[in-house]
Order: sequence, then C-alpha cells, then structure tokens
Amino acid sequence: MRRYNVAREIPSACAATTGRHLASVIAARMRARSSVSLSKGAIDIPLGNGITSRFTGSYDNWDGNVRNITLNRTVNGYERYGIRGMIVAAATDNLTFTLIGDWRHTHADCCAEVIGTAPSGALAGALTGVNLAGAATRQIRQNTLTETRETSWGGSLQADLDVGAPGTITSITAYRKYKNFGIRDGDFIDTVYAVSGGNQLNDYGPEPATTFTQELRLASPGNQTFEYVLGGFYYRATAQRSFQRDDIVCSATTLPAVSPGLAPCAVGSSTLTFPSAAGNFGSTMENYAFYGNLTFHVNDWLRLIGGARFTHDDVTAFNVRSAATNGGGPGLVGVAANYSLATSHSDFSGKLGVQADIARNLMAYATFSQGYKGPAFNVFFNQNTGQLDPIAPETANAYEIGTKFKTNDGSFTINTALFYAKYENFQANSFVNLNGSVITQLTNAGAVSTKGVEIETVIRPVRNFTINAGIAYTDAQIDSFNLPPGSPAGSSTRRGEQLPLAPTWKGNVSATWKIETGSFANIELGGDISLTSDQVSSLESNPVTRQAITIDGYALVNANIGFVDPKGVWRVNLFGRNLTDTSYATLTTSGGPGGSFRYLLPRDVDRYFGAQFRFNF
Repeated sequence: MRRYNVAREIPSACAATTGRHLASVIAARMRARSSVSLSKGAIDIPLGNGITSRFTGSYDNWDGNVRNITLNRTVNGYERYGIRGMIVAAATDNLTFTLIGDWRHTHADCCAEVIGTAPSGALAGALTGVNLAGAATRQIRQNTLTETRETSWGGSLQADLDVGAPGTITSITAYRKYKNFGIRDGDFIDTVYAVSGGNQLNDYGPEPATTFTQELRLASPGNQTFEYVLGGFYYRATAQRSFQRDDIVCSATTLPAVSPGLAPCAVGSSTLTFPSAAGNFGSTMENYAFYGNLTFHVNDWLRLIGGARFTHDDVTAFNVRSAATNGGGPGLVGVAANYSLATSHSDFSGKLGVQADIARNLMAYATFSQGYKGPAFNVFFNQNTGQLDPIAPETANAYEIGTKFKTNDGSFTINTALFYAKYENFQANSFVNLNGSVITQLTNAGAVSTKGVEIETVIRPVRNFTINAGIAYTDAQIDSFNLPPGSPAGSSTRRGEQLPLAPTWKGNVSATWKIETGSFANIELGGDISLTSDQVSSLESNPVTRQAITIDGYALVNANIGFVDPKGVWRVNLFGRNLTDTSYATLTTSGGPGGSFRYLLPRDVDRYFGAQFRFNF
C-alpha cells in the first residue's frame, strides 16, 4: 500500500570535510516532568594509502510522557546508546571493500498504553485518580513496570569489482543478532479485585533473533543503450521467544469495597489462586530469489523498462507450551501444546515501464509491477489447534503513471503520480480476544485495493528561500473480506470499509529562509505543518467499536531558528515541536479493563522546545 511520508528533522553528525572530523549534537527538551538529551560524535581516521574510516557514537535519553501513579514515575521513555564503524579500502583500482559494523543497547519503559475511556461496570473505580480524557490522558495505574532491554549487533562486508564492459560485480554479506527481554503489565490496573476481569496478568521472557543475508549482483555501466542489473539474494531469519505468563485470580474477599461492586483482594483476606504457564515458540524464514532489470534506451528521449524476479520461501515454526498450573487465568490455555509447522511457496513477478522526455524539463512515465509477500504462521503463547494454518502469500498488481518537471534554474520542481494497486490475500494485523487476553493476530483479510494521487513540489522564489510541499489522496479500502469460520449468518463482508492506518489525506508544507548577515553568524528560519486525516486503527467488524478506535485527524506545527557559522564550524538551533499542543494517538485498541479502550501515544504528543548544538573541527 502506498504511504505518504512526512520528513522529520533528526539531529545527526555532519559530513566529513578533510582529514579529521568530529561532530557532536546535544538536544535539550523542556517540558514539565519530561526531558531528553542527545549527543552524537563522529571521527574520520585515515588508516593508510587508500583506506578511510569513520567511527560514530551516540547517546540518547528521554524521560517519557506518561505518569505511572502507582509507581510514582514517568514512563514511555528510553535510554539508548551505541557505536558504529565503517572502513572503506581500495584494494586495487578496480576492487573496493566496505566493512560496516555496529552495536547498540536500549532500555525502555515502553510502551505503556493509557486507558482513555471509562471502564464499564464494577471496574469503573479501578482507575481512580487517572484523568480519562481519550488521547489527552497522561496517567496510568499499573503495579508492574512495562519495559524492554534490547541489545543488537551486526556487520556487513561489501565488495565491488569493476570488470570492464560487463559492469560491476557487487557482493554484500550481512549478519545481525538481536536479543530482547520484555516485561509487560497485561491487565492495566494496579490491584486485584474480586470481580470478573479484575485479575492480574504479567508477561515476561527473552526473545533472541538472528538474520543472515547474501546478495550477488552484476550492474552494467551507465549511459549504455542497454543497461541491466542481474542478481541473486538469500535471506535466513530465526526468531524465538521463551515466555511466561503469571496471573493472580481473586474469587472472594473480605475487604470492604472501594466502590459499588469493586472490592480489593489481598493475601490473608481473600481467596487467591496463582495460575502460571510457560512456553517456547519461534520461527525460521528462509528465502532466495533471482532477479533482473533491463532499461532499453530506444533513443535520446524514450526508455523502456522490464524486470522479473523469482522468489522461493520456506517457513517453519514451532510452539511448545506447558499446561497452566493452579487453575486457569486470563490469557492462559489449560492444555499443553507441541506444534511443529511448515510451509513453502514460490512466486514469479514482473515489471514493465516506459519513460519519455516529452519536453526539455518534463519527463512522463508509466509502470506496471507485481508484488509478493511470502507465507507466514501465527505463532504466539496461547495458540490453539484452530490457529495452525499458514497465512497465505500476499500478491499485488500495481499501476502508476506520473510526471516529473524541473525548471532550468531549479527554482520550481513538481512531481505528480496517479496510482492503483490490487492486493489478494492481503496480510493484516487484527486485535482479537483469545482466552480473556487481547492479542495481535496476522490474518489474510481478503482482497483490498488502494488508489489515489500524490503531488510534491519544491519552490525557490528567491535566493536562500525554499518551500517544500506535498499532498496525497489515498482511497484504501476492503473489496472483499474473508469471514472467520463460524461467523453468524448475514455477517458483513465489509466491502468498501477503510483499511487500518490508511488515512485518506496526508500533506505537509515547510519553508526555510537563510539570512546572510555578513557577521559572525548567519540566520536560518524554518517551519513546517503536517496534516493527517481520520484513520481506523485495526480491522473491526463491530461498527460501534470501529468508531471508538478511529483516530481523529490532526495537524502538527513545528518551527526553528538557527544560528550558523559562515565557515561551517558550528551551528546552534532552537526549535519547537507540536506548537499547537495537539494530542493524538498512533494506535487505539480495545481490550482495556472493563471494556475500556487503550491509546498508544507518540513522543511528539505534547508541545516541547529544545536546542541543538553542532561543532566540527
């Protein structure tokens, strides 16, 4: 599906000039009970004749944007740091090696979902003290800190060999290892209550993963009548999770009620059970492909494009789970599991296109391309025998026509595109309640289509003043829906409904004005506005729930003023983000306590100000 992306400013080290280079960026976020610091440094070191290198390090810390009343701390933040190195060596005039390696670590108390609507029934009092204001909620009551600790490292080796007329042979070998340990509060409240749905639920466990890829390709020299790229690609990824779910279930209590129908539970005063179960599950995905792309320059203004790709996928998965002890609980399956699953699929896809320079500065094009996404399995802790079938491969046919125009002096650029794509066996995530716990489950939603138009432009009316603007209209909808087995007679096929997380309108406009003062510092003024229309969070057949999980449209306004050394040695940037203090969620889901809804808040959900400093020497 097409997505229209709005660029965000990310502080980064400057590009090297000559010899040694060191850059650092420090950003400070100023808002009550919330702060962020960011620092980055880079150094270029010549290692010998024809060998260059760059090493970078970074540290980033953010307090978060949600207050956990029970634990008396701010959450949804992170601390992360890492290093990265790159060495480029010209072994001969025709052979170059590029070695890249990195290591990073993250500790995040993320992602706490706020309860934005009042629970129904007795559990309405479980969130006393929390301001239930939809996406504007900034408080939670959870007695378990939801957090993750992640460490990953990886590297790649690229070799480029110029073999003359045939072109350049490129080999890229890459490996990455990832390990995560997560803890999650799955009940969203801080006390066990003697009511249905007032149980405690906590999940925790490690999740290691590895990825290996190998690509080999031959690319012809440029400016030829026939230009081509031929290659092969291999991919292998393994992921595994050891998972434990611990519950606390209260069936009776002698403690006084805190509100009608809501009585807390405690050891010694209540009838408590402690169900628990552990599982180990994972998957291995192996893929190889062969591809080719050809561009034929018919003459100096017309080009024909053709391409093809053969892909084969092998997917295996397993799930070994112990039976729940001490009775049942939310999200627990009472029986053990021992599943071993396998599937495979091959696909051939192609691409055709034409490009024509219909005027000196105007190019028009048209393309047809086929897409493919391989099969998969739903493998998760409380999986049962009714969820063992593989998810079928997703295929797509996409059409696009467009133009690209640029004036001789570059003062005006405009790109337009009309697109249409049809997807079969569309793979989408949906939220379902399974054994009393809401989970995310991949499904073949059916047939969907997306069509629309995109327009992007860059305008430079005068020297040092630039305007960037873009707008996209996308009609992404369900054409037919695969009804789950056992659906009631007359259930809707949901034809015409909007696809999840696919807003109809997205747009942005930004402007930058550089003022040359002739003194110690030049001034840069900038600002941008981005717009997003309404979007639904997930596939949902119930119209009432569907409306509740719809994210209202929103606009974000940012601005900055920079002071820049004319020689490029230093830069100070003062910025403001989300100046209108617009509160919005990136995801809204059901499954909160007592039938409430949960909101996932992004980092830029509140207005904040900061400063960035950059220095080169």
